[in-house]
Amino acid sequence: MKESYEKISPTAKLVAYLRAFTDIPFTKEIATKSGAEKTFHELADESAKSMIRLAPMWEARYKVTNRILTERGITQVLELAAGLSPRGLAMTGNPDVVYVATDLPQILEEEKEIAEAILVKLNSERPNLYFQPANIFSMDSLSTAAAAFKHDRPLAIITEGLFPYLTRGERKALAGNIHELLEKYPGLWITTDVHTKQDMQKIPQFDENAKKRLTRISSSTESTIESNFFDDENDLKQFFEKAGFKMEEYSYINVFQDLSSVKILNLTQEEILKIQQGFRILRTLILTPLNT
Repeated sequence: MKESYEKISPTAKLVAYLRAFTDIPFTKEIATKSGAEKTFHELADESAKSMIRLAPMWEARYKVTNRILTERGITQVLELAAGLSPRGLAMTGNPDVVYVATDLPQILEEEKEIAEAILVKLNSERPNLYFQPANIFSMDSLSTAAAAFKHDRPLAIITEGLFPYLTRGERKALAGNIHELLEKYPGLWITTDVHTKQDMQKIPQFDENAKKRLTRISSSTESTIESNFFDDENDLKQFFEKAGFKMEEYSYINVFQDLSSVKILNLTQEEILKIQQGFRILRTLILTPLNT
C-alpha cells in the first residue's frame, strides 16, 4: 500500500477521543494510552468544541455495527483498518467469538500494545483476539488475516470509517477482495461512511463546521475525500451491484435510545434534534454477495 495511507492513521485517534465520551467499553483507556486528545485537537482545530458535541454520531456508528452483529448472530469478525477500535477487546470477552483486527503495521502495533496493557491490568488473556497487519488490496494478505476463522460459521467483514479515503478504483479493488473472501466464508460486509454528493450538501444543516473540518482532514491525510463521494443514490447502488453485492441500509435511528453520549455531554434539545437530523443522512450498509 502507498506510504500516504500511513497519513490516514491519525484519524483513528480523532475517533478514539470522541468515543471516550460514551459508555463503550475500553474507550477511555484507549484514548488515554494513545494520546488521542492531542491528535484530536490538531485535526479538529477550531471546530473541536462543536465536534465533541457530535460524539453521538460516532457512538451510533459503532453501536449500529455491533447491533447488526448481534442480530445476525455473528461471532467471527474481520475488521479492516481497525484503527484503535475497542471492538476486539469488547467482543472477545466471549470465548466463542473470534476477532481479527487488521491495519497498517504502525497503528496496529499501537493498538496491540494498548490491548495487551489493558488485558494485563484485567489479569485476562484473549487467545481469540488477533492482530494481523494487512494490505486491503492484496488477496493473499487478507487470506492470511482470515486464517483464524472457520468456514462453517458466518463471518462479518467490517470497514468502519475507511471508505471516504479510498478512490473509486481502490473501492473497486477492495470490494473485489471482500467478495472473493466471502465466497470462502459465508457472511456479510458491514461498511459505514458511504456518502453521495447529495448527502454532503445536507450535512451543514446539522454540522456547520463539517466543510472546514473535511478540508483540514483531507489536507493532513493527503486524501481527496470530497471527490471520492458517489454522484448520487443510483451511482452508489450500481457500484455495489457491479461489485456483486446486494445492499441493505441500516439506520442510525435504530440505536438512538442506546446512546450514552447524549446524557454524558448534557446535550440540549436543539442539539439532539440536529443529531437526529444527521442520522437520517448517515448510513451503514449491510452487503451480502448476490450469489448467496
